[in-house]
Amino acid sequence: MAVPQVDKKMLGELEAMGFPTTRSIRALHFSGNSNLESAVNWLLEHESDPDIDQLPLVPREITIECGDTSNEVRNDIRGMRDTVQEQKPEERTETGRQNLERELNADEQEEEDRKRILALYKQKRDEEGRTRGRIRNQLQDGQRERIQAAKDLMEAKRTLEENQRKRMIETRIADQEEEKRARDRIRQRIADDMAERRRRLGLPQENPAGASVAIITPTKVKPVERVVTSEQLRDCLRTLKKNHKDDSARVTRAYQTLLKIIANIVKNPEEKKFRRIRLSNPIFKDRVGNLQGGIEFLELCGFQRLSASGYLVMPRDGIDLALLNAAGVEIASAMENPYFGLLSK
Repeated sequence: MAVPQVDKKMLGELEAMGFPTTRSIRALHFSGNSNLESAVNWLLEHESDPDIDQLPLVPREITIECGDTSNEVRNDIRGMRDTVQEQKPEERTETGRQNLERELNADEQEEEDRKRILALYKQKRDEEGRTRGRIRNQLQDGQRERIQAAKDLMEAKRTLEENQRKRMIETRIADQEEEKRARDRIRQRIADDMAERRRRLGLPQENPAGASVAIITPTKVKPVERVVTSEQLRDCLRTLKKNHKDDSARVTRAYQTLLKIIANIVKNPEEKKFRRIRLSNPIFKDRVGNLQGGIEFLELCGFQRLSASGYLVMPRDGIDLALLNAAGVEIASAMENPYFGLLSK
C-alpha cells in the first residue's frame, strides 16, 4: 500500500489556506483531484470524521514493461519532434500564444476559485462562531435565571420559616399568659375557700398581706374538697343525650370521644398533648364541640377555655385523678344504660 499521488499545486494552495497536509491529501484524493472547491467542500463535510487525520492508502501500482517498450517510446518522441519541426513558424507562434492565454486564463480562474473558496470557508467559520456565541449566551442567561430563581426560592423559604417562628412564639406567649391567669384564679379560689372555711369554723381570719398564695403546693390543694359532684357530670351527659335523642349513634360517638380524652389524661398525666384540645378541630367539633353539654362536661373535669388561642387546656397542677375517674365511671354508666337521660324530666 502507498500514499496516493495528488496535484502538488492544489496541495500547496490548500496548505496555504491553513489546512493540514494530511487532511489536504485526503481531501484531494477522495474528491478526485478535480478542483480546489471540491476539496474544500469535502473537508468541510468530513471535518468531524474520526480518521480525518490519517493518510489514505491505495494499492501500489506495479508496471511490467516489455523489452521493446523503450524503443517504441523513443520512436514516438522522435515522431512528435518531427511533427513540431514541420509546423510553420507562424503556426508555432500562434499555438504558443494560445497556450499562454489558456494558461493565464486558467491561473486567473484558479485564483478566483481560490478566493471564492476562501470567502465561503471564512463565511462558514464566521457563522459557526456566531452560532457558538448565541448558544454560549443562552447557556449563560439560563444559568443566571436558575441562580436567581434559587435565590428567590431560598428567600421565600426563609421568610416563611421566620413568619412561622414568630407565630409560634406569639402563640406560646399567649398560652403561657393564659395559663398564668388560670393559675392565679385557682389560687384565688383556694384562698377564698380557705377563708370561708375559717369563717364557718369561727377561726380568726388570716392577714391577707401575710398570706402568700405562691407557697401553696399541689399536695396541699389535693385534700381540698372538690365543688364538682357526680350529679353535675350526669346532668351534662343527660343534656347531651336529650338534645340529640334522635341520633343515638352520634350520642354514642360523643360519649366514646369524651371517655377517650379522660382515659388518655389518666394514663399519661404528664403528656401535654392529651391536656390540650383545639376547639376548631373539625373532628372534635363534629363529635363533641357542636353538641350541647360536651364542652361543659370537659370544663367540669378541669379543662379551661383559652379564648385568646382557641384551645381547651387542663393545667398540670389542675389534674384531679379522682374527679377524672369519677367522670369516666359516669360516661361508662351512661353508655351501658339504654334508658339513661330519657326517663328524667
